[in-house]
Amino acid sequence: MTYTLESWKVINGECSATKKNAAKRSAMAAWPGLPTRRASSRRLQEMCCSSMLETFFQGTLWYSILRHKIVSAAMSQMGYDVMCLGNHEFDDGPEGLAPFLHRMKDVNVTVLGTNLDTSAEPGFRAIYLPKSTVYTFDGHRIAFLGVVTTETITIAKPGRIKILPEIESINREIDNLKRQGINTFVLISHVGFDVDQKIAAACPELDLIIGGHTNTFLYKGDPPVDDKPEGPYPVVHKRADGTYCLIVQDFRFGKYLGHLRMEINRHGVITHWTGNPVLLSQDIPQDHNILQSMMPYKKIVDDAIRKPVGSTKVVLEADGKLCRYRECNSVNLMADSFLDFYANRDSPFRGAWSIVNAAVINGGIARDTIRQNPNVTLGDLLGAMPYDSDLVVMNMRGSELWDMFEYGVSDFTWYPDLNGKFLQVSGARVIYDFRQPNGKRVVSLKMLCANCSIPVYKPVRRNMVYSIVTTSFITNGGDGFKFSKSVTKHTEGVSALDVFSKYFTKMSPVKTPEDDRVIVLNLPKRGTHSPYK
Repeated sequence: MTYTLESWKVINGECSATKKNAAKRSAMAAWPGLPTRRASSRRLQEMCCSSMLETFFQGTLWYSILRHKIVSAAMSQMGYDVMCLGNHEFDDGPEGLAPFLHRMKDVNVTVLGTNLDTSAEPGFRAIYLPKSTVYTFDGHRIAFLGVVTTETITIAKPGRIKILPEIESINREIDNLKRQGINTFVLISHVGFDVDQKIAAACPELDLIIGGHTNTFLYKGDPPVDDKPEGPYPVVHKRADGTYCLIVQDFRFGKYLGHLRMEINRHGVITHWTGNPVLLSQDIPQDHNILQSMMPYKKIVDDAIRKPVGSTKVVLEADGKLCRYRECNSVNLMADSFLDFYANRDSPFRGAWSIVNAAVINGGIARDTIRQNPNVTLGDLLGAMPYDSDLVVMNMRGSELWDMFEYGVSDFTWYPDLNGKFLQVSGARVIYDFRQPNGKRVVSLKMLCANCSIPVYKPVRRNMVYSIVTTSFITNGGDGFKFSKSVTKHTEGVSALDVFSKYFTKMSPVKTPEDDRVIVLNLPKRGTHSPYK
């Protein structure tokens, strides 16, 4: 028996206009082409099941303005069979998620909740999230399960919904399904690639994991554009007992459609597989009906984009990816806005001026330069920071903070591309020496004291706990950042773009300088590669 399974990873409600360059296509740019591509697959292969991976909520101006309405409108036309939730679906609380779930029920999309207990949540009394769902193909039954990361408890607002341990929940449901005679099991997950591998090892009956959360790009062979694979598609996790589990992920921004064709024997074992993610380029015809249905929403967003937000008396630099190797005032301004947002909160400590020490964000967040302009629009800010994220507060020891900065300048190279992990700051001062090896490049690192009445930069002490505000892109593993379990994370689902926009208005006319927050010594000269590894 041969089955084709397709999956799509859409992140953060992305609904921006189509760009010519396929490498820059957003999820909404790809969205109208998706039904065309999937319809072609269904004609070729009748036994086809389609799954949708989070994250739909948060992340862009479209969602900030239209909330669940735009997500529901688009998803209702996609013809998907089954999906799981991501942590961002809980950013607006259960009350923000409920209308979306009602709409998915109306269009027969099954939303799974294998590790969710919604019994104590009043707003979910009329909502049922099954632990699993079973599809029958040519007489063979395949069970689908879906889990969301337990981090949702601290990085979102699940209300009274309980997020249960993933592995225990999966094995418990598989045991129930086995008693029904089912022997093929597929997991749709939003837990991250590292956790997917742990699940594959600890859930011996699991055959396939369709993963998300870390936006890992897996590809067999040379990808069609310059995206760098982190492993083959699929990754084959071999267990000690000789069984194996396939793991796939589809990158981010709805850029690729996952496509996996499998042969399954009568015992329910996957015996052969082929496939690769399909780039949703401009060459794929777009669905006219979906394009037309999005037009009323597009007008609302276009009007918002043209809205003036302030002015700037200085050039806010970002061109040439310069924010990825030195301080730049465009990201200084972004970081200032994040720090200001939390510094304006009341601190539980008497006399403290802020609840966080600093803002720390990746230089890759900035894209376009904003020129001196008496009339800066929201569209200009979107060009400078096109990929929205949520603000997240992390609490960590100084040693872990130091490691974070070291990682940001590790393995520096000009070619083939500058890495976006170079950190920019507000409320911090850092000096790097690139003549030193990886792990020893941070010469000096200082943070503003938070629990003080006069903010002063003080050297980071390795055993002291610091609070920094960053983005969910970083905390979710973007640009390869990883944090130990001792690092705590908390978010209220606040949009970084919203905070940046309001701060820009408040500070207009903007005059943000470069003021030696980040000092780089002995930066390698441009060449074919860096001699400093």
